[in-house]
Amino acid sequence: MGRHSLPDPDDSDSTRRGGPAPDESQTERFDAASQPDGRRPDGQRSGGWDNGEWTGSHRAITPGRRGLSVGVIVALISVVVIVGAVILWRFFGDALSSRSDTAAARCVEGEVAVAVVVDPSITEPVTAAAQRYNDTAEPVGDKCVKVNVTAGDSDRVFNGLSGDWPGDLGQRPALWIPASSASEARLEAKTGPRTVSDSRSLVTSPVVLATSPQLVDALKDQNWGTLPRLQTDPAGLDGLGLQGWGGLRLALPLGQDSDASYLAAEAIAAESAPAGSPPSAGLGAVSTLMAAAPKLDDANAGTALDALVGAGDAATAPVHAVVTTEQGLFQKAAGLPDAKTKLAAWLPPGPTAVADFPTVLLSGDWLAQEQVSAASEFARFMRKPDQLAEFAKAGFRVDGQQPPASDVVDFGPIGTPVDLGDNALRATIADTLASPAESPTVTVMLDQSMPTDEGGKARLSNVVDALKARLQALPPDSGVGLWTFDGVSGRSEVPLGALTDQIDGRSRSAALTAALDEQSPSNGGAVSFTTLRLVYTDASAKYRQGQKNSVLVITAGPHTDQSLGADGLRQYISGAFNQATPVAVNVIDFGDDPDRSTWEAVSQTTGGTYQNLSSSSGPELASAIAAMMG
Repeated sequence: MGRHSLPDPDDSDSTRRGGPAPDESQTERFDAASQPDGRRPDGQRSGGWDNGEWTGSHRAITPGRRGLSVGVIVALISVVVIVGAVILWRFFGDALSSRSDTAAARCVEGEVAVAVVVDPSITEPVTAAAQRYNDTAEPVGDKCVKVNVTAGDSDRVFNGLSGDWPGDLGQRPALWIPASSASEARLEAKTGPRTVSDSRSLVTSPVVLATSPQLVDALKDQNWGTLPRLQTDPAGLDGLGLQGWGGLRLALPLGQDSDASYLAAEAIAAESAPAGSPPSAGLGAVSTLMAAAPKLDDANAGTALDALVGAGDAATAPVHAVVTTEQGLFQKAAGLPDAKTKLAAWLPPGPTAVADFPTVLLSGDWLAQEQVSAASEFARFMRKPDQLAEFAKAGFRVDGQQPPASDVVDFGPIGTPVDLGDNALRATIADTLASPAESPTVTVMLDQSMPTDEGGKARLSNVVDALKARLQALPPDSGVGLWTFDGVSGRSEVPLGALTDQIDGRSRSAALTAALDEQSPSNGGAVSFTTLRLVYTDASAKYRQGQKNSVLVITAGPHTDQSLGADGLRQYISGAFNQATPVAVNVIDFGDDPDRSTWEAVSQTTGGTYQNLSSSSGPELASAIAAMMG
């Protein structure tokens, strides 16, 4: 009896319990054809209609007994259909899944190329990790992953991602690993935060000064903040007991090792700022240090290090110290015979400048989703302990990993990392080093009647902070003046002249800072057109040869003095502009200023730049001021 059959009431006990059925040879046989009515000799019908019911077997249904109901039969059929469907679904599902896995394993759609651009110092271990990843990575869809690693200086990558990508760096990357998050801050200040989808440190390396062994001992009582004085004093090292050495001659490379210089500049700014002042107040010290840096054939770290170790006499060497990372110095020493007699590492005391080598996952319309996913997976792959061990062997600091042996680098404890707490300032410092100002001459014309921004902070206060930071970054021989205006009149606060000139017993730079600190917002309109006429006349009369001369107008409008309208200002500027002594008018204009078309026309006539900003609280303001005062 089958599992789904029901017992017949006429079955014997042995039959219902699964006993043997009666032997057919023992049953009475008959020839149905010989019986006209189909009856057997015992009077029963054989397999036919019995009172209107077809039995379908040798067994007749006796009237009064119930067989299987239609509902039960339908239920049984439904069960069979469902079970069969499940079996078929699992069979074909497994077959399709197996077919998909096989197709993916065979990469039937080819490869998905993932471009990774990294700082030159970390290229070798990342390239090795990429090879291991390519050999073991699971396919993405039906494509195999192929990570391609290219070395690129931070400055070149920044310029490419914010403009035209250089072809010799391969495809635009899905992942960028600069030497520090300072480069990432610079990129986000230029292109906006949406360019980066994720960023976190992979390995670290403190910034040190590569020096001669003799100089390390002399620097024991110095710090980041004392370096500018040692750099500019022709006898700076003589005062430290190194007679005949002269100044510090510190090189800050901007090629091959630019992030180390950015980070050193951050530490110098933080240490040089007066007590209670923000790090931006120390930007002047950074510019001073850079202006007195040794002049070499190029700005590459390799060139500076070769000049340091290649001189026969350390005292007369063209370079006495080079800003670099601990890992960079480790690598240099590893390839230098008898390195400990030529090289040493000095780690300034106090907060430590640290290169954090972030894995910057990029977001852009040049990337497919498969590339984004694969880049993220590769970043995770590199953080596995067995992969990080390879980075430690190359001289990078990795938690839980033993550093390699070195005669020059001791991999000792470091202080708390320098933290400026302001990505806009980090970008400004990096831009100051990467694109140093060319001693401009600029008159700032500042609108005192600008309203507050969203968030409640006065727009004027944000502008003042940005101007002060930029003043600190300008070379000492730059020419700067300051005019202000409100709804009544315009006035000269500090006359135009060199920053080093003395005004009432103090430098023009100090006078400008004091005047900016005294600014407060005013109500009412702005007499911008009439003030510009005065400012432009003064700037043209004080034109300084050999420098880029300009007026920087910072306003939110609208102009309210009807004695000089838009047409009158345009006519005046057209007549006053002199191609032989050009003074450009650059304009930073906030919000929906109805005078926008006038400012754009004035800028165009004089070869200046117009930029409209919706807010003063973002990094765009600092970038605009840096560009227009450069």
